[in-house]
Amino acid sequence: MRDNRTKMRMSSGRPALGVSLTIPDAFVTEAIGAGDFDFVLIDMEHAPISIDGLQTMLVALRASASTVFVRPGANDAALIGQILDLGAEGVIVPGVHDAAQCAAAVSATRYPPAGVRGFGPRRAARLDGGRAEYLARADKEIAAFVMIEHVDAVSGIDAILETPGLDGIMVGPADLAASMGHLHDLGHPAVKTAIDTVASACERHAFPFGIFAPAEASARLWVRRGARFVAVGADTQFLDQGIARAKSLISEVTSAD
Repeated sequence: MRDNRTKMRMSSGRPALGVSLTIPDAFVTEAIGAGDFDFVLIDMEHAPISIDGLQTMLVALRASASTVFVRPGANDAALIGQILDLGAEGVIVPGVHDAAQCAAAVSATRYPPAGVRGFGPRRAARLDGGRAEYLARADKEIAAFVMIEHVDAVSGIDAILETPGLDGIMVGPADLAASMGHLHDLGHPAVKTAIDTVASACERHAFPFGIFAPAEASARLWVRRGARFVAVGADTQFLDQGIARAKSLISEVTSAD
């Protein structure tokens, strides 16, 4: 099993910057993987990515130096185990509202006695060193993150951060806003205060803070504030940006006729 590039960067105090993958296509996945981001995050929660589709995407990322994270569709030990058995190097688990749910998520990523992960690294054990090395290193190298995206998780953030084996957290600003009743106002001051509460707790605990920050100004802000794990864009976002530029060019060219 190879070294976890993202965990190494965070432990040295450097930020890890990456992008999300939501398009279940091997070629798109391969192209993103060639970008040499610190990490890529395959999103099974909000994209139509099945387990067999995930395997295809992971195969397409085989040559990439980026750490491969997966966000499962739920905080489910069986699903997390399948994801790791396919060779993912980390998970970012949604649906975590309190310390008990966080502990369950972390436990699903670790073999006994540290956790409850079942044995069966069908693909993972065939990568970078074979089964014996994988079993010796998996608990140390696999990154266990949880999403902080509900007001209850903000209230219990100190207890969550004390979870043994937890490697990082990632704030989901949109879902957090929705849980606070601000679905149509993601920039509401109360939402910003909640995010600041989480960031401050991470600072107190000397714990890696992560966030989705796809806008350039937001990404720069959070890196300056010490965020260690920042998703700065997504495949569909890049597509939208390219389309917008093309439309702008077409409009400019045709208006000159």
